[in-house]
Order: sequence, then structure tokens, then C-alpha cells
Amino acid sequence: MKKTLIALAAVAASGAAMAQSSVTLFGNIDMGIRHVNPETGPSITSMSKNLISSSAIGFRGVEDLGGGMSAAFHLEGDLDPDTGTPGGLQFRRRSTVSLIGGFGELRLGRDYTPTFTVHTKYDPFGTNGLGSSINMFNSAGVFGAVSTSGVRSDNGIGYLAKFGSFDVAYMYAPRESATNNNDYHGIRAGYNAGPLSVDVAAAQEVGSAATVGLHNPSRVNFGVAYDFGFIKPMFQYTTAKLEFAGGEIKANNVLVGLTAPVGPGLLRFSYVRTNVEDVGFFDESGKQIALGYTYPLSKRTSFNANIARISTNAAFTAETGIGEQTGYEIGIRHTF
Repeated sequence: MKKTLIALAAVAASGAAMAQSSVTLFGNIDMGIRHVNPETGPSITSMSKNLISSSAIGFRGVEDLGGGMSAAFHLEGDLDPDTGTPGGLQFRRRSTVSLIGGFGELRLGRDYTPTFTVHTKYDPFGTNGLGSSINMFNSAGVFGAVSTSGVRSDNGIGYLAKFGSFDVAYMYAPRESATNNNDYHGIRAGYNAGPLSVDVAAAQEVGSAATVGLHNPSRVNFGVAYDFGFIKPMFQYTTAKLEFAGGEIKANNVLVGLTAPVGPGLLRFSYVRTNVEDVGFFDESGKQIALGYTYPLSKRTSFNANIARISTNAAFTAETGIGEQTGYEIGIRHTF
């Protein structure tokens, strides 16, 4: 009888401990067929991924530490569903551990930068697929070199907190060694109340940029959206600069877009324009217009279609070159 009571007590204690912790496996597979027709050169048909979201797999968990505090982790890696990720899985999308309490969240590891959080939040396409504003914002030329930590940063020391309708985030990433190019600092502040959402962020990297001779890249971006129910317009503006021996290189981006429920699905639209100011041999400009539609097949599965047209005097995308180019893609997304 005593042994039975002891065993039951052990099971109860184990169950209580397990109830205080949780680990979740999650993921997303998003792929389809893409066709791009450039003004010069042959057209390209490919199996593409990430039409409206990033294909990924990950693990996240949280442990209750008591006293209103908890510990959490997040490991997330890219998937190439068309090839099965032959290079192996790496948690390069996010790899963090956190301590959370009434003070906010202290987060350590590789994570999204504050400026990219604003960037993707106010892009109707969520910076995915042919309609992604990354096609113009992070070009192969000067704007792509403006921040070597444009999307994520290694070695991040982050702080996040929420105060009613306001939230803030800060990230510092030390260079760690003499061979590393820069120290990264980024900050974001946001306001979300009802249908209105506003964010502003800034980042500075002290050191050399990816392109030789360019130094101290920085960027500032601002985004705003208002959900009217039948339509959600959004706007974002980004400015960035680099220092070099002869002065500064400046780049500006503007995005105007919207999402709107149409039938059972969601319509997406965006217009993006990039200009690089007074830089002579770096003279780059371009514009993109994109339209997409998501049709839900279930809560976790959807059919997606996008079409986009780019006009540029620079090679803003890896697939195609300078000039006019039109592309379309259709595919399926499943989350789990």
C-alpha cells in the first residue's frame, strides 16, 4: 500500500512538472511553380518555395520558473521542399533562448533585426514570393550592402517589452573578433491599438559593409497600417546610407500596399519604388508592382497565386537582370 502511494505521488509530481513546461514542433511548407519572363534573355521556369510564407521547421518551448518568470527557447530552420534540403538542417532562421518576466524579455542568439520586423510587417506579401518588397529593398547593388544584418543578426543580445498598446525592442550584436566587420545596434518602437498599427525602427553598424570601401551602414524605416475591415491599406518608407571616401551613398524605398478579403480568400497588392541618390556609378532605381491571392482550402492549407512586374536599371533580383521582367507563380502552402 505504501509503495502504491509513493508511486502515485511520484507520478503526480512528474505530471505537475510536465504541466509547467511545453515543447512544440511546428513548421510550414510553401512551394509552387514560378515562371519569369525577362525583357532580355530566356524565360525561366522553376519549382519555387515561399510564395506567401517561409518554408521552415522548428521547435519552441517554455518553462514556468515560478514567481511570474519563465524561460523559453526557439529553434527554426529553413526548408527547401523541392529538394529536401540536401545540405542538412541548420537553425539559421532563429536560434534563441529567453528569460521572460514582468520586466519584459531578455533574448539571446540569432534573431530578426528590429528594422526587418518593421519591413516584413508592412509588406502585404510578408517579404515572400514574387511580390516581396525584398526584390527592391535588398538589391544586388548598393541597397543590399547598406546593412550586412538586414534580415537577421548573429550573436544578438535583445530586449523586448510591452507597455499597454506600445511595445519596444532593442538588439545589440558585438563583433566578437578582430576579423568581424562590425558591431550592430538596432531599436524599434511600435503602437498597436484596434485597427491602427504604427512602427518605426533604426539600425547602425559600426564598421565596414559587405562591399569593400563602404563603411558604417545604417537604415531607418517607418510603417503604418489601418484595418477598415473590408480593406487594410499599408505604407512603409525606408532610408539607408553608407559612408565611403568621397562622401555618402543614400537609398530610399517606398511601399504602398493593401490586403482585402475577397470571397473566401485574401487579395494582396503592393507598389514598391527604390531610388539611390547622387551616387554616380551606383546609379540604381527600380519599381515593382505585384498582385496576389490566397484561397483557403482549410485552416492550415491554402492555394496561392502571385504575379509581379519589375522595371529597373539594376540587377535587383538574382534570377533576372536589368530591364523589364514579368513573373507569375502558383502553389500550395500547408502549416503544421
